[in-house]
Amino acid sequence: MTTKLTTLVFAFIGSGAGLLHADLLIHDNFSYPDGDLAGSGGSGWTTAWQGTNPVIVTSPGLSFSDSIGNTLVTSGSALDTADGGAATTISSREVGDHNGEAWISMLIQPQGNFTDFIGVSFYDNGLANADARFAIEHAGGKNLRLARRAGGLVNSAAYTTTIGAPVLAVIHLVPDGGGGDPALDRLDVYFNPALDFEPGAPHGSLSIDGLQFDRIRVAAQNGRSTLVDEIRIGQTFADVTPYVPATDPDTDGDGLTDSQEETLGLDPFFPDTQFIAAVRANPGLFGIHSANEIFDARLRRPSISLSGTPSYSVDLVKPDGAVIDTITEPIPAPPARLFLRTHLATP
Repeated sequence: MTTKLTTLVFAFIGSGAGLLHADLLIHDNFSYPDGDLAGSGGSGWTTAWQGTNPVIVTSPGLSFSDSIGNTLVTSGSALDTADGGAATTISSREVGDHNGEAWISMLIQPQGNFTDFIGVSFYDNGLANADARFAIEHAGGKNLRLARRAGGLVNSAAYTTTIGAPVLAVIHLVPDGGGGDPALDRLDVYFNPALDFEPGAPHGSLSIDGLQFDRIRVAAQNGRSTLVDEIRIGQTFADVTPYVPATDPDTDGDGLTDSQEETLGLDPFFPDTQFIAAVRANPGLFGIHSANEIFDARLRRPSISLSGTPSYSVDLVKPDGAVIDTITEPIPAPPARLFLRTHLATP
């Protein structure tokens, strides 16, 4: 938690790109005591968290950095949808009426492969099945997807995840963006986007009839586990993705930081991936040893010989014990010892 709070402080005193915006409408970082989720922390909500078998608060919270090292501002704890039992966990909270363009972000960390429902859902007027609008949920395993429930279930393509690794999911609600006559609305989803600019092509888009919602539900069937953190709703992408800029980013994503590229005379805004791959494939052309020509070595315990000319030797050996080289050095003769006799004057 200390690390997350420190990150938050630096976000406020650092670059303006990482500041929270005035148009952040809803936020919860789950700064509650560990245990069953209850309370009215955060900002912008109209009620406290509710649930007869709630999810639990766990610490520390989640964190996220994008591909070039920008770090999402985080603080507080996180939610775990597993409470140690086999019953379905559900916690919900009202946010007031929303119906129009908005950006929503959250951190989700899959904890296993589960076919049960696990996700963060958005509802309108109640928590009945008919009130469900859309959700970020497990896609029948560890991967994540955007799901539309209003007007019939439709899922986006699954986004591949790694168990135990946080994923930043961002949803854009786009009025009249779904096409048709009359025009439907659209839901766009972005997974793990760069934080320093509004993303372009989404990972998935779904048409929907209406963008209204007034509450959020975090739930897991049969007490399955996933971690949820940093729920935000705002009017722009920047509102829901406040970040601390990277100190030495890899802007073009080719594996070399911007400062390294400047030192090498490369363009930090143009990826050198193909050139780097060519160097690795043909190291001899650049006077570089290939990986196969380089091996680890260690020193074997030295041995000392006092017969003939005194000497010591050490072996350089490979990890499999094969001797690469033996280094032998003579032991120089010690200098002659000097003895001093001291007389003390006595009465």
